[in-house]
Amino acid sequence: MRRFLLLNVLIFSFSNVFSSHIVGGELVFIKLPNGPATHRVGLNLYFDEINGLPQAEDQIVNLFIFRKSDNVRMASIQVPKIGRKNISYANPLCGNSTLRTLLISYAADIQMVPAEFDDPQGYYIVWDRCCRNTVIDNIKNPGDVGSLFLIFFPPLYQENKIVVNSSPVFDEIKGDYACLNANFFIDFKATDADGDSLVYTLTTPVTGFSNRNVPNPQALGSSNYPVVTWVDGLSLNNVIPGPKPPIVNPRTGRMSFTASKIGLYVFSIVVSEYRKGVKIGSVSRDFQIKVVDCFEILPPKILVMESKAKVAFRNNETIRIGKNDPTCFTIKITDPNFNQLIKISGRAINSNRQNFTLLPAEFRTQKTNDTLSFEICLEECFVTNNNRPIQLELIAEDESCPVPLTDTINVYIYREGADNSPPNVITSLASPYIETIPEKTVQFNVFGEDIDPDSIRLSARGRGFNLSEFGFDFPEIGGVGKVKQKFLWKPPCNLTLHDTVAVDFIVTDLRCGFNSLSEFTTVYFIISPTQNNIPYVSTTLPGDTLSIILNSAENLTFSFDVFARDIDTAQISLFGIGRGFDLGAAKMDFLNKIGTREINSPFNWTPDCSILEGKSEKLFTLDFITEDKSCDAARDTATVFLLIKDISSDVALSIPNVVTPNQDGKNDCFSLSTLPPDNCFDQFEELLIYNRWGTMVYRTTDKNANWCPSDSPQGNYFYQIKFLKRFFKGVITLIK
Repeated sequence: MRRFLLLNVLIFSFSNVFSSHIVGGELVFIKLPNGPATHRVGLNLYFDEINGLPQAEDQIVNLFIFRKSDNVRMASIQVPKIGRKNISYANPLCGNSTLRTLLISYAADIQMVPAEFDDPQGYYIVWDRCCRNTVIDNIKNPGDVGSLFLIFFPPLYQENKIVVNSSPVFDEIKGDYACLNANFFIDFKATDADGDSLVYTLTTPVTGFSNRNVPNPQALGSSNYPVVTWVDGLSLNNVIPGPKPPIVNPRTGRMSFTASKIGLYVFSIVVSEYRKGVKIGSVSRDFQIKVVDCFEILPPKILVMESKAKVAFRNNETIRIGKNDPTCFTIKITDPNFNQLIKISGRAINSNRQNFTLLPAEFRTQKTNDTLSFEICLEECFVTNNNRPIQLELIAEDESCPVPLTDTINVYIYREGADNSPPNVITSLASPYIETIPEKTVQFNVFGEDIDPDSIRLSARGRGFNLSEFGFDFPEIGGVGKVKQKFLWKPPCNLTLHDTVAVDFIVTDLRCGFNSLSEFTTVYFIISPTQNNIPYVSTTLPGDTLSIILNSAENLTFSFDVFARDIDTAQISLFGIGRGFDLGAAKMDFLNKIGTREINSPFNWTPDCSILEGKSEKLFTLDFITEDKSCDAARDTATVFLLIKDISSDVALSIPNVVTPNQDGKNDCFSLSTLPPDNCFDQFEELLIYNRWGTMVYRTTDKNANWCPSDSPQGNYFYQIKFLKRFFKGVITLIK
């Protein structure tokens, strides 16, 4: 089953009321940006507000999608009404009580799965509805036939990729009527969101399968829908009778004709879209034009006069103006009708600069064949270049109905500009040659001046290189008459020594927006080698080796300072590296630093037994390095050796074996002062003393405690001394 989602649509009931109400319209198919909905489908319906019944205005419309290759129906969509308004006129004052048209808009956002619309021949959408206006004059039985609108679009998935396409969208129509025996034009211009090429054609309107009995059918797919039948004597070549039958400009969509018979005439305009020369889709617009008998109207006439000679210029005549000649022309307008508002407009056809004024821009005639005049004045910047004239198009437009009548005249103007002095550029340097050293900043000022004074621009360019490659800092600036900009440069180290870098400083005259005049001055930067002294690093240690004896009973902190010095002004860095180990992992405290001339950083370390990893000693080698940031990056290293040793336990034991607690100060107590010291490898645990019956009479875990048995009986006692990894025992004789 095909997945086809209709998003955010309210569904209403609808009736089968028929009436002569359809003026025209077109379908809409637009690709949406990222979101749950992929496309917007809709209908713009032009509804006869005078002859149509209000009951015939549908609240929803039914749109049907078919596959073009076999006319199989892919989906049906109910689309709600979203807008309703009267269409406007080209001249809003030209309203006509017998012609009022509504634009009724229907739209819905839907989700289409591209892979399910992959047929190479594409698809089409249909809306089929009866009935047309009964008062249409160029087709047979207009009140009994319907309108079928079509829009063709390419596959949504082709050659393993999604095809992005929106159908062309017609500009909003103007509801104008045509006057009998008068030239008339109306625009059917469309725009394409994808930039595809558009071609316009006049075609016969399609009727579809709706009729008076079935005004709102389920649309059918077809490769050959029925079309309207023209009345006798008319065809697609003269759908509106007259000396100039309707034609449509295939590039612009403008339709023009001259009608010789009053009436209401229907026709269809198709705009086809082409991508890379291949037709990929099309959309049709049905519409009808009313031809009425208007009062006689005549267009205005425009003449351009040279102010002094008072001679009229012919259309497409060439005018040459010297730099000291007058720059204003008199424009004369004659209009056969009285009380007409005449508007004057102008444009330079082949120039994007207008540079002229029209004063006044409009006026009203006071009598029949009234002639009025005003001036067009060329501004200072209205000048020609490269021997190419400027084409000036002047248009006089009245307020005739249904569309304004115009007269146009073209003149080609050569205008010589005023004298322009070249600008000047200098620097604050005494010489254009400047010796530079890598990594040392160079700065000076650059001045631009124009004596006229015009707008000028100051910029710089490298000869054979981009300024950004070598780190130049000279942003472009502009001003009027005078400008000043500071130049800054710190030559990078990658420049070749003894080479020369040339920079042009340019001032450009921007009179009237043209880069017509420019001057430059050149500065030559001679790259010289740096004079770099090697930095020096030292410590406050008396030598390069520090022996550290660990004491398991006390954590001692060892400290010294590290100094880095450089007599140059270059930036230096100071950092420490352990050979084969990480300072942080070893809990050594040393902060790497950056500075100039002189910096210092303290080294602190509180080692413990774990650092030996079970060994009796261990050597740590540290490199303290200072490095400057000059182009040749000199460095110095101070190496420090830290020898960590465990306390030796290889001492001769001298444990007393006689105790005489008689308070004579000799052998009064059993002392452990001669035991080996604690170290990382082994530590004292306890002393135990037993009598001859095996009863413990004394115990201590304090290595510094003494057993003074003044209250114990005389005799032999036995002691046990325990370390983590060793054990001592013996006999103590207590004599009183």
